[in-house]
Amino acid sequence: MTIRVVCKNCGSKLNAKDELRGQTRSCPKCKEPVLIEPEPVVAPPVEEAPLNDEGTIRPLRLQPNNLYVVLGSDKEIAYWKNNEGWFVNVGTGYQSVKRAPERLPEVGNFVLVEGYVVVTDAGRRLKALRFKELTGRGVLNALIRSETEILEKAKTRTTLSQAQKRFMLEHIRKNYFYEFTDDAPEIIEYLTGYDAHMTSVGEFVDP
Repeated sequence: MTIRVVCKNCGSKLNAKDELRGQTRSCPKCKEPVLIEPEPVVAPPVEEAPLNDEGTIRPLRLQPNNLYVVLGSDKEIAYWKNNEGWFVNVGTGYQSVKRAPERLPEVGNFVLVEGYVVVTDAGRRLKALRFKELTGRGVLNALIRSETEILEKAKTRTTLSQAQKRFMLEHIRKNYFYEFTDDAPEIIEYLTGYDAHMTSVGEFVDP
């Protein structure tokens, strides 16, 4: 049986008989002494999971209790329903993106709003919002391919325009009950105020 040996002086890869293991021989190329030990096996690099802005692993699934809304510069584009998927704004209402993929705009300034929701004894409560930029032609086509791919597209924090704040507030009021934001009055204060610099509001907790 032969073993593979590497000369530390010249880097030559050599074959040696197994019975020479532990002995020293001269390298046939550079004549420097070589310890007969197997070439170390280097493990392939491990591909790291994608990280979010806080340096923690970004969840690769949509959390069932949370809310997810895609906003454009002039309207709400789409939102996600647990167990039902993404729905796109068709002007007169909302349809599944699978049924109306052509209604997703190809270009524009888009924001993914993630809402952190907790379930309490009194019902669901919105605790925080954060905003991620969606850029690139056809970026919203991720909503057609899978439910979660949009999370990988939303890598950079951004802010909401006054119009986008209004769209988000309308979404909350239309889809959730009045007490939904009772435990986080700063969310309503932000959405109705003029702050243009915040990339999140409230305390967002990732699983």
